[in-house]
Amino acid sequence: MIFEKLHLAGPDLSNYELGEPVFVYDRGRFLGSLDPIEVSADRSDVHISRFLASPSLGSEQRNFGPLLLVEVTMFLAQRFPSIQTVCFTLTREIEMYGEGMMVAAARSDLLRSIGATDIHVRPKPDSSKPGNFVLQGVWLYTEDNLGALRAALTTQRALYREHLGRIRADKRPVQLLRRLKQWWWAHDGHR
Repeated sequence: MIFEKLHLAGPDLSNYELGEPVFVYDRGRFLGSLDPIEVSADRSDVHISRFLASPSLGSEQRNFGPLLLVEVTMFLAQRFPSIQTVCFTLTREIEMYGEGMMVAAARSDLLRSIGATDIHVRPKPDSSKPGNFVLQGVWLYTEDNLGALRAALTTQRALYREHLGRIRADKRPVQLLRRLKQWWWAHDGHR
C-alpha cells in the first residue's frame, strides 16, 4: 500500500469534532495524537500545540513532523469553514543545543512556507535540558496562504513517501540475510 496522506480522526477513529484531541494514523498504524485543539467561542480561532508520539514507534525514524503540521492545518482549514486563524505553539525536548536550534529553524521555515506570520522562537522556560525551544506562529485563512499550504502539503507528502521508500530499501539487505540464515539452518544447519 503506497502512502497518500495521513489519516486524522477523533477518538476511536470517529469523525473529528473541534476541541477533541486529533489521532494520527499512517495507513492504519497509530502514530500518536495532538493535544485537544483549543477553540475560540466563535470557532474562528484554533490553537495547535503538543504532539505525543505513540510508544509503539519506539526509536523508529519516521520523520513525519513537517507533514503532520501541514496535514493538520489543511485538515482544519478544509473541514471547518469557520476557522480563520490557526495558532501554533510547538515544542520538543531535544538533548543538544545545536540540534534544537536546527529543529527550531526548520520549523520556522516550514511555517513561513505555508504563509504563517508572527513567528517567534524562544527558549523553553521550564526545560531541564539546554537547547529546547518554543516556536509560535499564526496562520491566517487567505487564498494566498491556502495556496502556499497546498504546495507545502504536496511537497511534504512526497518527501515522506521518499523517506518511507528509503526505510524499506535499508531493510531489504537485513531481510535477505535473515532469509538466507533461515534457509541455511533448514537445509545445511541440521547436518
